[in-house]
Amino acid sequence: MTEEQLWTEFCKKSGIDKNTEYDVRSFGDDFKTADILADLVVNGIKFGEARTCDNYISKDAHYKLPQQGDYSVVIAGNGEAVCVIRDYDVYICPFREVPHFHAYSEGEGDRSLVYWRNVHRKAFAECGRRTGIPFSAESLVVCEKFSVEYLPQNSLINSGEELLFVEATFDYADEIAAYRREMIDADSEFDGCFSLKRMPNIKEYADYCIGWANPARETDERGARGTVILCIRKKDMKMVGCLQVHHELNEKMANYTGHVGYSVRPSERRKGYATRMLAKAKDYLSSFGFQEITVSCMPGNEASRRTIKANGGEYMETVYLKDDDIDLERYRIAL
Repeated sequence: MTEEQLWTEFCKKSGIDKNTEYDVRSFGDDFKTADILADLVVNGIKFGEARTCDNYISKDAHYKLPQQGDYSVVIAGNGEAVCVIRDYDVYICPFREVPHFHAYSEGEGDRSLVYWRNVHRKAFAECGRRTGIPFSAESLVVCEKFSVEYLPQNSLINSGEELLFVEATFDYADEIAAYRREMIDADSEFDGCFSLKRMPNIKEYADYCIGWANPARETDERGARGTVILCIRKKDMKMVGCLQVHHELNEKMANYTGHVGYSVRPSERRKGYATRMLAKAKDYLSSFGFQEITVSCMPGNEASRRTIKANGGEYMETVYLKDDDIDLERYRIAL
């Protein structure tokens, strides 16, 4: 199927105007790589991509700067159209600040930031030689996250409960603010929300999350690094949950709270979101080379206990966290 045939079929089934602008793209620099990466996209393993800003601003630029909501038809190495994708997150940052979660989203190699940097440093340097704009660690990179919208001769990929996972940025300010208000109104704990309760200024909160995930920053006085991941329901782009994933632990995390914190919006609970969110956190943490992680919950939180056990959690011990005056059940999960 050609890209035009696939786009026509998609528009007919989705009710989208056929004249809606879309991009045609393949991933990789050769036919074999294009096939491999297209397969990763179709199977949901690859949901991110990055190019240097120079690809969009040089005098010989062949690309239009992407935006949230943009459509693309992905083609394989032989030119066959394999799916339609749509951007749901786009941001720009220096190469040295591209976060771990973005490297994971690109789905290549072991999905680590080390692997991503090694591959892209070479590719971006070659791009710099072509454009005449030298590449460096400060070169700006456009990072995209996308979802698969359609597969050839298939139903629309629009499951009512499909979740999108995205770093916390100000682009999702309205949803973050609504989530915070509902949690406060329900007098709910803000587990996994990384100081959202004490930060009513959403711009300040988003910047705080971005800074925490920045691999180029110095470790803070608490000695921890990690990622805040918003869980967005695709059908209505509503924030239904929040994950706080630690990939470098301080003493408190190592001995008490563990690698992952999470919460689900009060009005969206008992729908299985927490189990799927923890599964995503496990998969993400595997890109750091962990063989095992720990997760904790309060003894009276039966829902959280079930979530942990559904993800393979094995009870280790109950500990007393003096700072917060609470008991915590600790579980180990093999990855």
